[in-house]
This record gives sequence, structure tokens and C-alpha cells, in this order.
Amino acid sequence: MFETLLVIFTILYSVQLILFSLSVRFVRYAADASYRPSVSVVIAARNEESNIHSCLNSLMCLDYPPDLLEIIIVDDQSQDGTSRVVNNFSRKGAKIRNITAQKGGRNLQGKANALAQGIDVAKGEILMFTDADCTVASTWVSDTVKYFADESIGIVAGYTFLRARGVFQSIQSLDWFFLVTVAAATIGLRFPVTAVGTNFSVRRKAYDAVGGYDNITFSVTEDYSLFHAITTRTKFAACLPCEEATLVESEACSTVSQLFRQKLRWFRGGRDMSLSKLLLYSLSYAFHSFLCVALFSQYWSAVSTALLLKLSSDFILLYPTLKTFKKGTMIKFFPIFELYYSLYILIFPILIILGPPIRWKDREFF
Repeated sequence: MFETLLVIFTILYSVQLILFSLSVRFVRYAADASYRPSVSVVIAARNEESNIHSCLNSLMCLDYPPDLLEIIIVDDQSQDGTSRVVNNFSRKGAKIRNITAQKGGRNLQGKANALAQGIDVAKGEILMFTDADCTVASTWVSDTVKYFADESIGIVAGYTFLRARGVFQSIQSLDWFFLVTVAAATIGLRFPVTAVGTNFSVRRKAYDAVGGYDNITFSVTEDYSLFHAITTRTKFAACLPCEEATLVESEACSTVSQLFRQKLRWFRGGRDMSLSKLLLYSLSYAFHSFLCVALFSQYWSAVSTALLLKLSSDFILLYPTLKTFKKGTMIKFFPIFELYYSLYILIFPILIILGPPIRWKDREFF
């Protein structure tokens, strides 16, 4: 019976991954490169003195018409020199608006509160978000907004590359490519699950249609909560193109404890998913659970087949994406990524059930 279940879950997992890979490779979205709406880039920054200079430098190099672009930095009550760095840019003539977030209400806590206050003063038809430790390509805005030419599109998300300076950062980078590719695939299959806030854009009409962050139940993953609200409560659709011109670069976690807190926050945010979306991710958990138990059994033939199919399916999903973004050499870290991915898929759902507090940016959320 156990061997049969392992075979069934292996087949389901492999078919799911191959379907995801086909979705990303073949789904195409309508785009108009001449489309030029007004854009507000809104960034929440908390204690980012050491990172935000690079972020602002990249924003100053955007190729979008200056009269259609505004940049709003919301200082989320930083305790370092974040505001000083931003103000220095403003004094040099950069068109950057720097505001300080005030305490928000019940649904407005942490980053969601800072973003909401930035959006309140934003004038753009399109709202674009990234993080203060990120840098963007000069084409980031122009090649993102072209997808909003389709009036049915309310969200355009994109990929984020974590700068890889060693093995620890490289496996995180592969993980992000893997997870965003899954997100892109589900969106392409018209079963949108999530997107990542480091590269996330929203039509202002779509944001207003759900009442903004004020009317969205607070979540430690504010990007997911906004994505979920728009894709479930409005008629607006999402798209996530696999396109190098919209790639954002970010810093990987530098320590195991930082990575642990990040994963814990992501998995906690995932508790708010609908049952159908939780079931989609539950398949991966069930397969990895059966495979883990099978490693200590006598079913070596089934285990060998399951491992081979898992590695092949994961590779088929990941490698074409790496090639698209000219990161194909990172595939050398694939074996250690597989171990890392399999371990956290098994561990974190259990931790979430235990309910530890989430600590992020020196704040605790329960």
C-alpha cells in the first residue's frame, strides 16, 4: 500500500511540475511597448541605510519619461540614517519624495502600513513596488507597464534574482527562481496563487477596487494579501512574464537565522490561502513526506524511481528559466538546492502549526 501511494504521489508531482514548465514556456501575454501611463514607484524602507543608496541609483537610471514617473520612499520609522540618504538624493535634484510612515490602524501594520501611506500620496495610474535592498534594470518600468495596455490586467509581477556570492546565497537564488516560476505557471494556467513583492506592480484602479490595504486583513506577507484580494475580489487578471528586461536584483539572506525568519514569514502568510491553493502546495508536501519515509524502507526500486523523476521534473522546471535570465551556470548548485528545498518543504509546515511569532525588521507579529 505504501509503495503504491509513493508511486501515485510521484506521478502527480512530476506531472504537475511538467505542466508548470509548459505553462511558463508557452503562455504569452499581450503587450504594447508604446503604452506610457503615469507610474508611481513606492518603496517602504526600514533601517536600510546600507542598501538604499544602490536602490536609488538604479531608479535614477530608469529609461521612463521623467514627467510620467514619480518615486516615493516611505521611511518605516527607521532607526538609522535611511532618511538622510534619501534626502541627500533629493537635494542633488533627484525627483524623489521622502515621507515618514505614521502609526496605522488594525489592518495597517508594518510594511503594509508604510506602503499604504505611500500609495495614498501617489498619483500614478500604475503602482510599482520593490524593496529598498533591490536594484532594478533601466527597462524595469517601461517593460513592465507595457502589459497594462491590456485593460483586463490588474497585476504585473516579475522575477527577482538574489545576488549569489557563494553556495549559501546561490541555493537561495535558485530557490527564488524555482518558486517564482511556479507562481508564473499558476498565473499562466489562470489559477493565480501568489507573487513576490520585490517585483510587483498594480493598476491603481485594481488597488482601489479592493479598498486598498485599509480593507485587506493584515498579513505578514502584504504582497500576497494584496495579490489575493485583487485576483479573487475583482475581475482584474494577473500576469507574470518570464522576461529579462523586468528582472530585479536583491540581496540574499546573509545568515541562517535571517533565512529561517524569512521562510517562517512566507509560510505563515500562506496560511491565508484558499483550500484549493493550499491543496496545490500540499501535493509537494505529501510527495516529499512519502519520499522521506521511503528512504528508510525496503522499497529501493520505487525510491530510486521517485528520486529520478523528482530530480528530472525539478530540473525541467528550473533550468529553462535560468537560461532565460542568462544564469545557466548556477545549475551546478542544483544538487545542494534539491536537498535544501526538500528539507524546508518538510520542516516549515510543521513549525507553522506550532505557531511561533514572526520576527521581521526588528518587529514581532503573532
